[in-house]
Amino acid sequence: MNPSLEQLLRVQEVDSQILFLRESVRLRPLEIEDDRRKVVETKKNLEGLLLEIKKGRMDADRREVDVKKSDSEIEKLNVLLNQAKSNQEYTIFKEQIKRQEELRGKAEEEVIEKLTQLDSLESSRKALASKLDMEEKSFRRKELEVQEILKGIKGQLQVLEEQRVGLLKDIDKDHLRTYERVLQRHNNFAIARVEGQVCHGCFMSVTTQEVNLLMQGQFLQCKCCSRLLYLA
Repeated sequence: MNPSLEQLLRVQEVDSQILFLRESVRLRPLEIEDDRRKVVETKKNLEGLLLEIKKGRMDADRREVDVKKSDSEIEKLNVLLNQAKSNQEYTIFKEQIKRQEELRGKAEEEVIEKLTQLDSLESSRKALASKLDMEEKSFRRKELEVQEILKGIKGQLQVLEEQRVGLLKDIDKDHLRTYERVLQRHNNFAIARVEGQVCHGCFMSVTTQEVNLLMQGQFLQCKCCSRLLYLA
């Protein structure tokens, strides 16, 4: 076997591990994306619920003010009623009091309805806040686990990359450039074995002459996929 190719096979073995670990670095954070989305969605729902509660309280407060206004108006009208100088005035004040009592009754009903709704919304808020707390704790725990795993993977990568640098020292520069170019093209492996006159990179035929040249230690590339070839 060609000496450069023999050394490049060792490099390819290291490169395969590096590729796998780099892909792990890319994919590992995605494992907690679902948990992150859950936290974001629950926060959004909680914020929406808080706004709804705030609006409900403002509506209830407004209607309570209306109740108090009606109470004040009824009190004034009762004073005027007692001071009425004619049946006509008495009737007018009586009708106005009745109208204010109806308005007061409607406002009071709405206040009670709003307060009942607020009690229900407050229960939902507590449940949602509890859910968010659990989701955030779960997410932080998984995030720390992933960070620890990534730390270990990056440590392994550093060792392999240093090992790779050592393996490259004695390789023919032209052969190394060819290997790097093919690796960049295929992004998995740049060297393929030949077995039964077939390139196991692209599974296309290799000529008898090419097999003979490989047996002589020639540095050859597959005519179909450009991978470097070696005999099994």
